[in-house]
Amino acid sequence: MEAVKAAASDSWRDLVAHCRRPPTPVVLLWPLWLALASLALSVLLFVGAFADIAVARAAAKLDPGVVIFFDHVTQIGKSNWLFALSILTILYGLYRRERANAARWRAAWGVVASRGLYFFSVMAFSGLAAQVVKHIVGRARPRLIDVAGPAHFDLFSLQSVLASFPSGHTTTMFATFGALALLSPRLGPWFLLLAIPVAASRIIVGAHYPADVCGGIAFGLASALIVARVFARRRIAFTLAPEALLPKPRGVDLLAKTLLNRAQP
Repeated sequence: MEAVKAAASDSWRDLVAHCRRPPTPVVLLWPLWLALASLALSVLLFVGAFADIAVARAAAKLDPGVVIFFDHVTQIGKSNWLFALSILTILYGLYRRERANAARWRAAWGVVASRGLYFFSVMAFSGLAAQVVKHIVGRARPRLIDVAGPAHFDLFSLQSVLASFPSGHTTTMFATFGALALLSPRLGPWFLLLAIPVAASRIIVGAHYPADVCGGIAFGLASALIVARVFARRRIAFTLAPEALLPKPRGVDLLAKTLLNRAQP
């Protein structure tokens, strides 16, 4: 118990120290952000106008066996296992950091814990943002297509059936993909093999329109990038060049030489 308290105390002091540092000065890149937002909005409007109705009606006619299979696939998009994984990563990194004797090992396990904290923050930010927008927009789900149509919006609704945009499962999966891609540009993109089927499953099971899924992709990727930039300005898990859009992960060489090279003697 004393070791746990000591690890928590040290970690809190480190986090406070990072937050008290003057943030890294960066260019705000407003023209680029506006261009990306305009592109995302254009895609959403195009997909909504030309694909939502046709795809939703086609999904409703799929073989029940296909729908049942993708109903299992869609469960992967729940965020609970990702939250648990991020918390375990933080706790294990802090535990190993506290027990390490060499400064190199303490630094390496500190990097692991900071990456877990970043991942947890992305899950929390993306999930909260998606839920807030869902209930502000209040878009009717495909099951109401014959009653209300795809253009029905009930602003500030708390009903699940009126919470179609954006897809929460898709937001979670693409926030995860974005976070992993930023942390490990080589390995992160492999998560698309899991993210894409989950995103497709939300349409197949009749939970969302294609535009909702596209919105989830945009929300997820934006969440991973925004949180990474916030962390990078405090040099937590990332660093950020003043005029760069994408932050770079910290401690890559340290992890490769320490954690991935051989076990601690």
